[in-house]
Amino acid sequence: MVDYMNARGMCPDCGEFSGWADGPPHECGESLIAEKLNIVRDELVRARQKFPAFNSGHEGWAVIREELDELWAEVRSNQSTSGRSDRMHKEAVQVAAMALRFLVDMPNFKN
Repeated sequence: MVDYMNARGMCPDCGEFSGWADGPPHECGESLIAEKLNIVRDELVRARQKFPAFNSGHEGWAVIREELDELWAEVRSNQSTSGRSDRMHKEAVQVAAMALRFLVDMPNFKN
């Protein structure tokens, strides 16, 4: 049986009309966001197994700053090669994981 939504060009993630089924794929980003969040989560789990919790906000900030500096170094040296791009991605994942770790290790923050 044909999936009517997909046969009519509907995005399986958000349900928006994306054109006819034989047209270009719709990129709402929901699947990509979920994929990247899983990568960040895996990095956070790895870091928590390897290193103890942040002792203070200052330490957390310093770790995030170090990761951000490493990302900046990769951005500055990017020559549009896939290797550099992979390293930028890796550093960005580490920045995101350490920012999330900051939120986890400093739980008294109130929204």
